[in-house]
Amino acid sequence: MADNKFDLKEKLYSRKEMLKMTGKSIAGVAMATALPTMLTGCAEKKADVELPSKEVLSYEYKEASKDAAPYPYPYQKLDVATAIERGHAGYYNIGNCCRGAADAIIGELADQTGYPFNQIPIDMFRNGGSGYGVGTLCGALGGAVAAIGLVCEPDDAHEITQELFKWYKDAELPIYQPDIELPKTVAGSVNCADSVGNFVKESGYKMGDPERKERCACLTGDVAGKTVELLNKHFGL
Repeated sequence: MADNKFDLKEKLYSRKEMLKMTGKSIAGVAMATALPTMLTGCAEKKADVELPSKEVLSYEYKEASKDAAPYPYPYQKLDVATAIERGHAGYYNIGNCCRGAADAIIGELADQTGYPFNQIPIDMFRNGGSGYGVGTLCGALGGAVAAIGLVCEPDDAHEITQELFKWYKDAELPIYQPDIELPKTVAGSVNCADSVGNFVKESGYKMGDPERKERCACLTGDVAGKTVELLNKHFGL
């Protein structure tokens, strides 16, 4: 038994030494190969790396189903006041600002026109609450921007989005306050952490307080209403 232990120890030792020697050998070969270049160094221009040509990179895009509605979806005039009220209510009935704003616009379009807006699952926007869970882009803006992108050509959507963002950063919110009077604050950015943080600091309310939740519900309505206002203007409605 003792001999077996000794043999195993010797084998392990031998394997470690072999790996060390192999590593040194590989390193030595690499150094020997690189040494001439290192010695000539700055005197020689390093060869350009050859990149694969675009022809090598082939992608196959599938055509959209023939049953799919053409993009962008056809927008029709919405009532700003309805969007505000639905966004506010949606924050509570649905669960958060992102889904609330999306429902106030996309959901309202679905109720008014049906297809193709009724094919958009509004629950997909629930992951945008609380700045997508990490305090980044305000969820209400996320839901609104998705609605803008759905009904506008990309370049137009970009311009409307920038206008909405500028308004959000500079406006004293919330404007819509149907139940209780709340302090109005300026976010200064489009991020949830800044928007809510400034309100909490100014008001003294905590994140879990009903007043803070009401503030975000009101803000959801404000964002939905402003978005509808911008879309109506863009389409001349």
